Amino acid sequence: MAKTELEVPFNGLHGRLDHESEIYFTNRFGETVVSHYPKHKDPKKISNLQKARHAVFHDAVAEADRQLKDPQTAAEWQQRFEEQKRTAKKPYRLLRNFVIATITKQTPTPNS
Repeated sequence: MAKTELEVPFNGLHGRLDHESEIYFTNRFGETVVSHYPKHKDPKKISNLQKARHAVFHDAVAEADRQLKDPQTAAEWQQRFEEQKRTAKKPYRLLRNFVIATITKQTPTPNS
């Protein structure tokens, strides 16, 4: 992955230039990044463990969205979020991501 400065007609470019291209342009934190096009796994080759972890994450996202809609619960999460911003070495930048990660860590994942 390399950072690059693109000329005027190409600045803000996102994606591939054509369907055959292996080069992929994206914007990360205000900078254009050039990398290989992401390769997605064949759904038939996804293991049961990956499917289980995906389900845990999917449920955590739904639960986080549900909890953040409730003002009282959202205020409690905001308090925990502000605390981790002060104490963590690499704090989460977004409240929603912090809530999803916390719920995911609390949920056991099957080992096989």
